[in-house]
Amino acid sequence: MYISIMKNRQEELKVLKDMNFFFGDSLIPYIEIIKDEYEINYEIDESTGDFVYEKKPGKTRRNRIKLPKREEDIITLELLQKRLKGKKCFIDFFRFTNEEYGNNVFKGIELSIKLSRDFNYYRSRILEIGNYENMIPVVSIKRNLKISEPDLTNLIKELRIKNSEIAIRIEDHLLEDYSLFLENSMNERDFLMLDIRSQNVDSKFMELDEFQDLDVESSKIIFNSPRSRIYKNGDYENLVFTKKIDNKVAKVYKQYELNGFGDYGGLKDDLPKDPSGGNGMGAALALIYLKEKNQFYSIVNEDTSKGVKGYEYIRDEVINNLSLLDGDNSCIAIKKIKAMQVKYGNWGTWSNLTLTRYIQQQSKK
Repeated sequence: MYISIMKNRQEELKVLKDMNFFFGDSLIPYIEIIKDEYEINYEIDESTGDFVYEKKPGKTRRNRIKLPKREEDIITLELLQKRLKGKKCFIDFFRFTNEEYGNNVFKGIELSIKLSRDFNYYRSRILEIGNYENMIPVVSIKRNLKISEPDLTNLIKELRIKNSEIAIRIEDHLLEDYSLFLENSMNERDFLMLDIRSQNVDSKFMELDEFQDLDVESSKIIFNSPRSRIYKNGDYENLVFTKKIDNKVAKVYKQYELNGFGDYGGLKDDLPKDPSGGNGMGAALALIYLKEKNQFYSIVNEDTSKGVKGYEYIRDEVINNLSLLDGDNSCIAIKKIKAMQVKYGNWGTWSNLTLTRYIQQQSKK
């Protein structure tokens, strides 16, 4: 089983929708919800029942006036349901601490901040998942965001009222603390996910032995984020299989008789930062996964002054290496790359292509 972990950002949601036909019992998407989506409502003139319009300074066209976002207008799960088209999916209302992602200024993740600070709100949102038959709620336990055993017991009891399957995601260093609880609380339809974060799997053999021996009836999955946040695009090698991403978890999980693995599909486990003050510069990068080698082929434009314009070089080098990267002419991502003319995409475009390629490769038998 492969579990594709994504945050509900624009490009990842596009991949979720476009790659829907690859999803099934052996390849399941996992969505970390970091922000909400809202139904848009507009101001109405009570006397006429018509929309109220305004014309902003410097504009010639009038626009309807949007009403402020309200809790009752949230349609996050409804829209995910439409993108999934009934396919099974794990849902994680994402909580985090500053220690995990550094003291950066993040943008557009007010939901995650609120979930992290208010357990009762987190509880209320995760219980919403029970309204969707194909969505599996995930309870995440991590450093500085532990859940007490009484709270965890009550939460799982409440989740089981509407959910036939639940998942618990736990960081590896906490496994021993919760092992007895997990053995007494999980059944054969559940999923237990051991998260080793960005650590190398070879260094976690003791934790994996403990995980293997844990007496639970649920499916056991290992999560890893092998693409470290410490590397910038320009740090990667050019026109070689990079040594900066060790994807060994995709193979090692079988040695420990686990049921599957999950990762971020070649993307970083990162949160959206405030882009203000950015200069548009940076190294264009493509990371193209080959399942046969379980490695990423790295193509980098080392001229950081070009920024996203550097993707013209990336596109040309993909074409130059088709025999290696797409010998049977079946790759959806490379088909899109070959179709690029004049415009060669931006950072988000190529994140989409990285994830698209990885999901299709992992779908291979």
